[in-house]
Amino acid sequence: MTVYFCDSSALVKCYVQEPGSAWMLTLLDPTAGHHLYVASITGVEVIAAVARRVRRGDITTTDGAAALTLVSADEERNRAARAEGLIVEDPNTH
Repeated sequence: MTVYFCDSSALVKCYVQEPGSAWMLTLLDPTAGHHLYVASITGVEVIAAVARRVRRGDITTTDGAAALTLVSADEERNRAARAEGLIVEDPNTH
């Protein structure tokens, strides 16, 4: 078991294929037993980085949207997210 502090540039590798992506995915594998920590702002930074990659054409809009899928059981939040064009998965429907 190893403890890692992951910044947003490392976590983006889980959504955008680039050098280091495979290694990051092995760190996130629950069976590896690692402990990963992130700063509270990391979620916002990852969203911004993925959106920037879409604008630059590094990844497709479809892939970018898939990376930014909101998972929420809050109906009001889901309506607002859909109104903004986000993909929403409600665990209550699965």
